Amino acid sequence: MQREMSFLSNVKEPVMVDVALLNHCKNRLDAIRLCVQLSNYSNEVVCENLGIDKGHFSRIMQGKAHFPDSKSVDLMMLCGNYAPMQYEVMRTGFILQKDTLELRKAALRAELEQLEAAA
Repeated sequence: MQREMSFLSNVKEPVMVDVALLNHCKNRLDAIRLCVQLSNYSNEVVCENLGIDKGHFSRIMQGKAHFPDSKSVDLMMLCGNYAPMQYEVMRTGFILQKDTLELRKAALRAELEQLEAAA
């Protein structure tokens, strides 16, 4: 668990995936596969950092086992994209947008860092 947490803390903020790519996904598993593919990480790196057995992860990717929901957010953070979440939102007819309050806080933190660096 410690290993996966330290790895995840070094990962950048995930990005949104192009809708054209998501349109090719037929199910959530396809979105999970897309998420991993876009990360450029090997399956071994992904399963190791998520704490999922290599054999079980292989069965997941083949559609013979289910991806654990408790690892979904960790997968997106590790892989650096929101493909599974975007797929679910798209399929259910909702719109995904970042919390404007959080965006404003991030902008203010960045501005504060610039002011402190200039001082």
